[in-house]
Amino acid sequence: MIVKLKKTVVVNGKSVDEINIKEDYDGADVIRIQNAKSKGEGEVMAAVVTAATGWDIGILAKMSSQDIIRINNLAQPFLIGGEE
Repeated sequence: MIVKLKKTVVVNGKSVDEINIKEDYDGADVIRIQNAKSKGEGEVMAAVVTAATGWDIGILAKMSSQDIIRINNLAQPFLIGGEE
């Protein structure tokens, strides 16, 4: 699913203004997200967005809050099996 970012971010030296987020997650993604729950909601959101985008926390930290929340909300249904 293509998501247009509200704020352009630099990834590997390139300006990015849209991203294709994953719609298919594997067991490793789910394990990382579940393990983040003990650290708090922010860690869970970061784990979800990292899984959805493939970007590390350093890039996420530079993203707009609106983009982070939107990607998190779009990815959640795929993680809980809501989109089949």
